[in-house]
Amino acid sequence: MKLTKNEKNTLKLLLDNSRISNSDIASKLSISSQAVGKIRRKLESTVIESYTVNLNYSKLEIQTFAIVTAKLTKEGLDKGELEVEQSMLKNPHVIQVYRIPKGSSTHIIMYGFKDVNELDNFFHSAKMKQELHNYIENQELHTFSYNSLIKNNPAQLFHKAIDRFGIKSSEIKFNELENFKRKLK
Repeated sequence: MKLTKNEKNTLKLLLDNSRISNSDIASKLSISSQAVGKIRRKLESTVIESYTVNLNYSKLEIQTFAIVTAKLTKEGLDKGELEVEQSMLKNPHVIQVYRIPKGSSTHIIMYGFKDVNELDNFFHSAKMKQELHNYIENQELHTFSYNSLIKNNPAQLFHKAIDRFGIKSSEIKFNELENFKRKLK
């Protein structure tokens, strides 16, 4: 996808503050509010899926997290991968689900809980066994507290991706490799 300089800068400003007004963007970019409105509509029809609120897990008393590598059980395969994934997505404790290439594990799942007791109840309850755990088998379970959460924001990655819009991958220079080659000379 190709974006103009103003489109890229507008997208970055929205990424940093999705509540920023068109007139504030216009002022920062030295363009008209109408131009920003047109840019925003284009971005909303192409790369912006929605505007969201970033909430503080801890202040909502979500203190315990689990990252699980799991694989579909025979029952899960019989039910169907998509159906099992839909069941996972409906569960309020599931934060993210990733499908990974077939192997010893088929999914990585991130869960959130109020505390360790809620986590234990989730993974050991008969109700959850019937609803979910008959279909996926946990391979590894890693738990951690909110205080261990170091970064939970892809904004830097998105800024980098926005800067690369319109640049062919063959044009992206590998600075580390070039620096290494210079050192060898």
